Amino acid sequence: MQLTVDIKLSKRIIVLAIPVILAMLSQTAINLLDTAMVGRLPGTTGIDGVAGIGVSLLLFWAIGGFLSAVAIGTQAITARRTGEDKPELAGRALTNSLALSVVSGLSASILGYYYVPEIFPLLNPNPNVIHLGSSYCSIRMLGVVSMVTTISFKGFYDGIGKTHIHMIAAIIMNVVNAFLNVVLIFGLLGFPRMEVQGAAYASLISTYVGLLVIVLWSFRKDLRRKYRYYRLVNFNRSVMHEISRLSIPSGLATVFVMSGFQFFLWVTGNLEPDPPLLSSLSFVPLAGPIMSGIEYIRPDLATSASWVMISFMMLIFMTSIAFGTATATLVSQSMGKKDFALAERFGWESVKIGMYTMGTVGVAVIIWPHIFLGIFTDKIEVIEIAVPSMRLMASTTALMASGLILTQALFGAGNNKFVMVAELLMHALCLVPLSYLLAIVFDMGMIGAWTAAATYIVLLSSVMAWKFAQGEWKRIKI
Repeated sequence: MQLTVDIKLSKRIIVLAIPVILAMLSQTAINLLDTAMVGRLPGTTGIDGVAGIGVSLLLFWAIGGFLSAVAIGTQAITARRTGEDKPELAGRALTNSLALSVVSGLSASILGYYYVPEIFPLLNPNPNVIHLGSSYCSIRMLGVVSMVTTISFKGFYDGIGKTHIHMIAAIIMNVVNAFLNVVLIFGLLGFPRMEVQGAAYASLISTYVGLLVIVLWSFRKDLRRKYRYYRLVNFNRSVMHEISRLSIPSGLATVFVMSGFQFFLWVTGNLEPDPPLLSSLSFVPLAGPIMSGIEYIRPDLATSASWVMISFMMLIFMTSIAFGTATATLVSQSMGKKDFALAERFGWESVKIGMYTMGTVGVAVIIWPHIFLGIFTDKIEVIEIAVPSMRLMASTTALMASGLILTQALFGAGNNKFVMVAELLMHALCLVPLSYLLAIVFDMGMIGAWTAAATYIVLLSSVMAWKFAQGEWKRIKI
């Protein structure tokens, strides 16, 4: 693989990726805005509220993300049929995807609303975090059905190359959320001051607004006539089975990721409020300077700081996923045309774009970490203890982009089971045990936990690059 960028292929990737990036960042901003605004509430509400949102969203994403994986199967089948020039079969994929989404999403919304308060005490020892977080999460769970159904439409639109449709819906959704966040969290314009619950209701309402926009778009005559997705005759068990077969491994991979990071936050929430044993690490170069900022960290501050970091890293994460989504479409369409060499070139070209772009962002974060952390909280104590770990993670952004882009490329090729198994093993054998070992057993505190996260990213990038380079995915049929 050459280090220089192929202008022609890069242009196709970027044109397809930009709407996806804007859409995913807009949608992600709903959750990030919750963190940023709640983080500015006074006193312990601002600190514990951010921690509660962090624990809540990982649970919400584990459930909603598992079901939203229906978009992976939908996009892969849609793109493959588009490459084969079979638009009505592409439309049939959407019909069956929507059936799966509505039924599963509605069930999860109802069960989640009632059972989240019973689950939450297992995720954090702080009573105030439990109180604020469980209330926030229960409300958000009512939006799983709207989230999953919207993502189902997104998978179809991305598969046919119309990535701008979800972008428009996501931007409108984010504008609504921003307005409602301001008035409901802080009680402006005659609305009651609801603080953390206000953030939850704002996000919930905005997800249904986004769904309404994307549904209305689907009634355009040109789309309905070409793809004919609103026909009862389209319902087909074999298509539902194929979507599920392709989506479930991706969904389980999402559960593994969210569970790993849920345990990660549990570790930070259970740190002993003692200074790290710097003397035991005196043999490590720069150990003193790196760890000097994390002495006497309270668990609530560590959890809040970790979620602030995750909130920023989500911008890197979602941008990389967006590049990967565009890559998955191009890979799958190229495979539908039997041009496997072009499919591989799209994968590596996207990796180069992602690594150069996210690597540049990482350098900026290393130099000015306070500025980026300050986006999500104004609590100086939270920002200060996050700086060393933030710099560590910023040094891995290029590798993070590479791993996530190739993950999506393998999804587009239909190699979903490998990704699922790889994510399971990396979380079970690396992130989970290593974060506990370094942070608690070796008493390295927060920097130990994030060292485990950085190690996971290096493994993710290496494993996905190895698998994509093998080329076995070129023989997969959908």
